[in-house]
Amino acid sequence: MKRNCFFLLAIFSWLCFSTLYGEPCAIVNDPKDMRFIDLKEISKFLEDDLDLGKGITEVIGKEIIDSRFRKAGIPDPVKESLSYSIVAREMPLDRLNLCFVLKGKIDSGRFLDFAEKRYIKYFDTLKGQKILENPKKLFDSKIDGKPAVVYPFAFRDAEAVITYFNDYTIISTVPKGDYSLIKNVIEVLDGKAPFSEKQPERIAFMSSFVPIDVERKEIGNFENRYEGFVAKTKKQFKKIINHKAYEDEKEMAMLETELKSTLSGIQKFTYEISANQDKDGYKYDLNMIFRCSSKETAGKLKDQMLSWLACNSSKSLSEQDMVSFNSNKITQEDQACIYNVKLGSSKEEQYQFSSMILSLMMQDKRFNSLFK
Repeated sequence: MKRNCFFLLAIFSWLCFSTLYGEPCAIVNDPKDMRFIDLKEISKFLEDDLDLGKGITEVIGKEIIDSRFRKAGIPDPVKESLSYSIVAREMPLDRLNLCFVLKGKIDSGRFLDFAEKRYIKYFDTLKGQKILENPKKLFDSKIDGKPAVVYPFAFRDAEAVITYFNDYTIISTVPKGDYSLIKNVIEVLDGKAPFSEKQPERIAFMSSFVPIDVERKEIGNFENRYEGFVAKTKKQFKKIINHKAYEDEKEMAMLETELKSTLSGIQKFTYEISANQDKDGYKYDLNMIFRCSSKETAGKLKDQMLSWLACNSSKSLSEQDMVSFNSNKITQEDQACIYNVKLGSSKEEQYQFSSMILSLMMQDKRFNSLFK
């Protein structure tokens, strides 16, 4: 909840990229179609693959990761029951309306304390970068009789909301003051409205945003990830395909700086996801569409994204990861640069894709800063 609308969509994109798998479908449009997906199986797979197979968690420290999640009140899904579902409702341009629902013994006090600290830290960063002078303030509320904490966005008429009751924690991003989707989700979880007998054969979701000037500035100011971090961590990985990928830190920083510069100038960002029932469950088609000012800019963005991915993928991806990585396609259509991922319905394919995404993210010092 600490990012503005544009960056929250990016976070949501990562959630969809890394946690959509199997049957039932993880994302639905109607709360009555919610099905909770147990995180034990995927968590065990990722623990074995990231820690034992690749040694990637050694960069941060497995104990640190575990303790930080426990400190935030989130139980270990391998040891305790923890499941999730996502409800996403399509809205007009520049509106995001979704609920990420966790089911399990989450310590709400610790979780809210963690959220408040991240929220304050975000505004401290904006103030330090001279992007925003007066930070917004979170406030307590009630939604459909349930306790909630509301976190106003920095630059848009939108809010992040944490609602909690019984074994449910609902993390939402909604238009300012519009809690209708959260209320609909609560009604189903509270037994006031029934779950559907089965999920639809096809589920689709699309959301689009036009970055405003202050968000473009924020993208440009987003710190580089390579300043001293690569040199510090390169010797800690057990499994590296291309050791030379670490050697030119300045080149990596330059690649990211150029990419941020181009992204800060995009005209519109659109996220699309479709899930279709298959023999093993649901298969997914995901698109991130970057509408640019010209064909030339779209081609430039495509080349920059391909270079950035190539450099990052060479660091620590296993042979199995590379199979998943090859499901990533970056193409250009007129003035649009399109990042597409197709995932089959088997759990094995989708679990490995999650591992591939996290293998890249866990080498990013910004991701790692979540554990500090």
